Amino acid sequence: MNHICGCWYHPAPQNGRMCYEYNAEQYLPLLRSEVHSTILSTTSRTTLKQTFKNPSATEAINECTYAFPLYDGVSVVSFTCRVGKKILRGLVKEKFKAKAIFDSAVARGGTAGFLEQSPEASDMFSTKLGNIPAGESVVTEIIYIGELKHHDVDGIRFTIPTKIAPRYGSGPDYGRSSSPGIADQDGIRILVDINMPEGSFIKGVQSPSHPVAVSMGTLSTASTADQTMSKASATLSLGSAELEKDFVLIIHSKDIGNPKAILETHPSIPNHRALMVSLVPKFSLPPSRPEIVIVADRSGSMENNIPMLISAMNVLLKSMPTGVKFNICSFGSTSSFLWEKSQSYTKETLDHASRHVKMFSANFGGTETFGAIKATIKRRWSDLPLELILVTDGDIQDQTHLFQYVNQQVEASKGNIRVFPLGIGNGVSSALIEGLARAGNGFSQSVQEGERLDGCIVRMLRGALTPHTTDCTLEVKYDQDDDDFEAIEKVTDGLRVLLSDSEKANSPYISNISKLLFDASADPEKDGVKGNDDTNHYLPKVPTPKLLQAPHKIPSLYSFSRTSVYLFMSPETMQRNPTSVILRATSAHGPFGLEIPIELLASPAETIHQLGAKKAVQDLEEGRGWIFDAKNQDEQLVKDTYLSCFDNLVKREAVRLGETFQIVGKWCSFVAVAANDEETAEESQAGIDGTAGTDDVVIVDDKAGDASSSDGIADEYEMIDEPRALPKRNAFAGRALRRSAPATEGRQPWQPWQSDESLLDRSSEPTSLLTIDASPALEMEFPFW
Repeated sequence: MNHICGCWYHPAPQNGRMCYEYNAEQYLPLLRSEVHSTILSTTSRTTLKQTFKNPSATEAINECTYAFPLYDGVSVVSFTCRVGKKILRGLVKEKFKAKAIFDSAVARGGTAGFLEQSPEASDMFSTKLGNIPAGESVVTEIIYIGELKHHDVDGIRFTIPTKIAPRYGSGPDYGRSSSPGIADQDGIRILVDINMPEGSFIKGVQSPSHPVAVSMGTLSTASTADQTMSKASATLSLGSAELEKDFVLIIHSKDIGNPKAILETHPSIPNHRALMVSLVPKFSLPPSRPEIVIVADRSGSMENNIPMLISAMNVLLKSMPTGVKFNICSFGSTSSFLWEKSQSYTKETLDHASRHVKMFSANFGGTETFGAIKATIKRRWSDLPLELILVTDGDIQDQTHLFQYVNQQVEASKGNIRVFPLGIGNGVSSALIEGLARAGNGFSQSVQEGERLDGCIVRMLRGALTPHTTDCTLEVKYDQDDDDFEAIEKVTDGLRVLLSDSEKANSPYISNISKLLFDASADPEKDGVKGNDDTNHYLPKVPTPKLLQAPHKIPSLYSFSRTSVYLFMSPETMQRNPTSVILRATSAHGPFGLEIPIELLASPAETIHQLGAKKAVQDLEEGRGWIFDAKNQDEQLVKDTYLSCFDNLVKREAVRLGETFQIVGKWCSFVAVAANDEETAEESQAGIDGTAGTDDVVIVDDKAGDASSSDGIADEYEMIDEPRALPKRNAFAGRALRRSAPATEGRQPWQPWQSDESLLDRSSEPTSLLTIDASPALEMEFPFW
């Protein structure tokens, strides 16, 4: 899949071309690109700032699209855009509401932005910007946070995707600037500050992808502070605004994998806390003897990566222990297996497989990953655990379908299927390999050109040979109460949600005979069907657990692979002080567990809340999450009780988390409106949300001092905007008025604002009608002066 990245637009038709004729995208020139990341222990906070420019000195751009990739799982928590002197600040809303606010603002000729996650892949985002004046600059600033992947024994891996710096000047049709006079790009600058906990020290900082300058002992933001080995910074500066491959930084630090449990109090949500539990397990269990199938991508896109593929295959084959069964599946447009069924690992079968791998080439056509995985699962030995190792360089269109299938197969096998994706090369989709690992209860790794393969391959094989762990659970231990008893609460106990009588009455499946069959006061016109502003009015209320865990099901534990779990602690838990968490799991070799003391952050913050919310939303988007296992007081699953509307219950919960903690996802988007036009923003949101009644906006002729709203009933209005010029129109609008009182019968006087008469030219006769789409449900016509 080729994603278009950067800031592009469709130029207006010229030279007599019709408006419906296609015009190829053209990129706005990228003048500079800056990335500043702060790594705090095992999490990162990154600010991406890019400056584009409208290359035309005479033509405004009606609408442009800004697209950018991020590593899968990161959470975009802030979006700001400056177009000329206008500053747009993002606010997370349910997607259709955000889009309605954006459309309404653009229809009024205002500047607005709309940022959404791509429906195709969770690692691609795009935003639309409207009305960029000729020759004007556009400065975008995006802030995102994320967890860092564990690397080797004592390291963490930080990645910035390749196309964060768009390849302006490459590719067909939009490879050249439409304005030769634009100054050369200043290039890209990446600055990473590393701040490890006190008591730890940084052993080394290196980049396997690019040359970097490393400064040990201080941060770039405090270069004069006393030096300490727990701090460092790394800088990359390039003379051109492009990266040929992902920027990767590896940090090795003492005790980076030690278990930690950190409790955070939210700064603005009263009595709400979030707990992050993170550890890199270290345990030694006898290896299992499963069935291992290597699924090798030999599609056309692998042509440059075939040497890496052959190298990876040889390491895997030579590292397998005796006693396992193994097979090789080559795939592209079709799939082909070395043997019909997996064979025992012997010298003879190893030699046969090695000769087969030597003949590998990129001659299998397209990339049908779904078909290859499905065929592999279908051929498995049913009495053995299946460990599927996928080696690929690419991306696929329908990721959701693949994830759902793997989810179902893992559940049907009772956890006896695991998937370990390995991405090789410079263009791997993090959304594909990370999403597949989550669905397949395994873990993923990626290796770029120039990186060593051996250690990565051996860790993945070690994971595949790790005995399956099941029933991973968390328990929270609280302080002793007045009776000197320690309270221990299991997270799974909170999945029994109690529906009150009123909530049960709202269920579409429960009869309510308290209504009169004949009610003289009933008004069909008044009790009409609710519109799109209340799409969830018919859904039953399902209380959220007081301990909400994300991910809902703790994945299998692997030695030297980081596991992070989040707990949202509702206000109900505020009366008790949590002191530790207990992680328990079982395996074929018996139960094991670990108690981790809880550290309380000194001041309120929201990073852990936002990381946890992203993990919880990700669960829901991929067909998992707490609500899938929630039960009512009759021990019936909520998903079985509300079959027809369960999908909407899942979406409602994801929207609740997105709006509450301001994170973007499949069903939530950023809408950005001008910060210096707050009244317009409030008006739009109130109209869409339905929180302030109907804020009809009309254009009023001050001379007339009287008008009617679109519903034919006059209302009292107040002024919310003075007369303004409408862009690209040959007329001025009158002032905008907003309803300031409920509608009443009969005509009421309007409240005209005494405008500056010089702003309006009424010397000419009315020549046309102006149509204003003031809200999603209103359309009004007024004459020009």
